[in-house]
Amino acid sequence: MNKDQAIIAAKTFRKEADELLQRMKEHKAALILFNCGPASDGQAFEDGGEVIAQHTLSIRDLESCIMRQGMALKYIGNPNPYPNSKDPSNTTVEPTADNLKM
Repeated sequence: MNKDQAIIAAKTFRKEADELLQRMKEHKAALILFNCGPASDGQAFEDGGEVIAQHTLSIRDLESCIMRQGMALKYIGNPNPYPNSKDPSNTTVEPTADNLKM
């Protein structure tokens, strides 16, 4: 594997993780609606709060995964897409360089 291949792989992992993150966020909203709304045919969760809590933790771990792949890109040597981000006078918050929704 060369540097370019490592960069492509890390960016691919970030993109795939973000796609899963978006699906999981939608699923969490559905879980909340199901758990807090009228249960269909008495099929309510035994412990809906715990179901949602565990799902929320999974979402946080995916967000961490995306962040860590960004750090991997940094250490591989991918150019910094936010060269002005460390300048305290810069008030612009740039969107993610790879158009992730996070």
